[in-house]
Amino acid sequence: MLSWIETFLTGRTHQTKIQTHLSDIAALISGVVRGSGIGPLMLLIYINELATILENYGVKIKLFADDAKLYIQILNDFDVVQLQLALTH
Repeated sequence: MLSWIETFLTGRTHQTKIQTHLSDIAALISGVVRGSGIGPLMLLIYINELATILENYGVKIKLFADDAKLYIQILNDFDVVQLQLALTH
């Protein structure tokens, strides 16, 4: 099952079409296919872990449906470093 999920999520590309014009093909480095059956499950797994990690760094997170808002009060350089550590974790 894990191998199937990995295969499903890797090596994906995206191309945008506006009228008859196509953009260049770009590699997708995150996310899941919109409308896929596994998409909502993958979001729940990812977003719950993300919220826990960010809160460990003092970053507040508000979740609604498929949206996440992050915020932290920046008072000094330490706060900037904490935010960057949380985002790169």
